[in-house]
Amino acid sequence: MSSTPAMVISGYTEESSGTGPGLVRFAVDGRGLLGESQAQGTALHNPSFVAAAGDVLLAVEELPAGNVVALDLSTLEMLAKSTSGGADPCHVALVGDTVWAAHYTSGTAAALDFSALMAKRTSVTPKLLAHAAAADGSSDAKAGHAHQVTATPWGTILVADLGADSVDEYDAGSYVRLGSAQLPAGAGPRHVALKGQFLLVAGELDGHVHVFAREPQDQAQNSWQWLLKVPLAESAGEISDVEEFHPSHIELSPDESKLYAAVRGPNTVVVLDVTGLSSDPSSQLRPREPKFLQQVSCGGNWPRHFAIAHHKMYVANQLSNNVAVFELDERGLLHAEPVQSVDFGSPTCILPLD
Repeated sequence: MSSTPAMVISGYTEESSGTGPGLVRFAVDGRGLLGESQAQGTALHNPSFVAAAGDVLLAVEELPAGNVVALDLSTLEMLAKSTSGGADPCHVALVGDTVWAAHYTSGTAAALDFSALMAKRTSVTPKLLAHAAAADGSSDAKAGHAHQVTATPWGTILVADLGADSVDEYDAGSYVRLGSAQLPAGAGPRHVALKGQFLLVAGELDGHVHVFAREPQDQAQNSWQWLLKVPLAESAGEISDVEEFHPSHIELSPDESKLYAAVRGPNTVVVLDVTGLSSDPSSQLRPREPKFLQQVSCGGNWPRHFAIAHHKMYVANQLSNNVAVFELDERGLLHAEPVQSVDFGSPTCILPLD
């Protein structure tokens, strides 16, 4: 794979979601701006999220019968394809030799053997994991909306379940559920970020970021203590004053001093100072809550995802069909106006390649 910087952008292709090219690899110039198209994955339908796996690109097709697809990272030619085992997968990640996917509609997380997928080039049997509330097949199963899978440094997988108001933690090897970080009812956890022993969770439905501290119990069990929540706006009143306020993606700055969040509805990017979250949550000093620093327009409509690279932020504005590129200053704050806006039909995910 070439060491020249590039960017893969994915998006919806179906008319019901927003017609776009699906999957495109762009060159990135020396200024960090998006350049010419280098490759396009024309065979995919609704690739809503992508992840790098060495020289392979993983994508999920967000369809009623979902798929996990492996592609050549340079050419975007399809190498392998498997059922994901559920409906509308919206997130994918490679952890070790396991491909993890989150199914929004069917509410399960899926684990697939990556080596088996690449060897067979066709479907492998996924292991499906459901939140405890849905495990008995009762009507509670309809509440499950798995939205993201995240690996931890201590060998577990976190599954954000928007419908169950929880972030469930599974052993990455045995798939045993170890416990959950339970959010207040109606929070709607979507995406998460880990800062040391702290878990930050974006509430898509309540407009706040929720902060948990990890409290180890023993080698097999951990518990998450809910500490506090702060609005993803300058004040909580801004959330109640608008008809729609739905945070999407959150991500820490490279030095982990700031938390970035995209918010659909007001169409903003919000920056919080998270230096008050101590690396030792068990200390006697209570962590200081994240502090609001900045709020700027996202440069479009409905910021679904963003990525940070090359001292810039690249924002996927789904409903305005564009990717807005913002300069980050030496403090990690965004310039008020984008330095570039690139047309892209219904963008959903941005993946920098270095």
